[in-house]
Amino acid sequence: MRIGQTIATKSTWRANYLTVTLGTVKSILSKFHLLGAIILSLGYSQLAIAQDNCDLKKDKGNIKVFSCETVDSKFKTVRAEFELEASIDQYMAIVLDVDSYKEWHYRVVDPRILKHINENELIYYTQISAPWPVSNRDLILYLNLSRDLKTNVLTVTIKSLPDYLPEVEDVIRVPESFSIITLTPINNSRTKVDYFIQVDPGGEIPPWLVNIFSTQAPYETFKNLMDKIARDANDKTGISSVAN
Repeated sequence: MRIGQTIATKSTWRANYLTVTLGTVKSILSKFHLLGAIILSLGYSQLAIAQDNCDLKKDKGNIKVFSCETVDSKFKTVRAEFELEASIDQYMAIVLDVDSYKEWHYRVVDPRILKHINENELIYYTQISAPWPVSNRDLILYLNLSRDLKTNVLTVTIKSLPDYLPEVEDVIRVPESFSIITLTPINNSRTKVDYFIQVDPGGEIPPWLVNIFSTQAPYETFKNLMDKIARDANDKTGISSVAN
């Protein structure tokens, strides 16, 4: 599939970002059969349109969050971009520590690993605490890390596996969730992050209501992530000072 046939970009930045994103997805498809089947079921057209037709909804604290029109879905895609005061290795350690998600993922409870596939792949469970009267949601997610050894760019791909476990009583299983996080090193201690997610929360929540609040979760999550990285750095500095 040629990118030119998929989307007409509005800017050089979007064209470059789309090229990297689709190129990364195609590379992953060739290496991981499971992820390949998952992404094919979503379709390249939805990946592409998420980069265009986007409106900036929040620009605060170094975090920009966009809401984007999506092909064949009533739910809008969300894209975010920001910079982290952390290295790629630091981020990898955090994202692989699923139990710590409750410290920084927005409204997440009971995160736990279900299966370690290898050092770069795992399947995990998590539940989202929803405000009354909305029912809690849960997800089973496949996570894959793919690192370019030449550029050191890290791509984190996460896709829901709704049928992996039986549904939990009184909790609504999210039927579809797909996200890509691309981390590009700026220097040894600073990283640029580009984030994309498309999700169908399931249940009977009206799409218009979901779309209104869909940008809140990424903003709160990444703000919490920044705070966690800062706390961890301060803790290490404190330990080092005591040791000296």
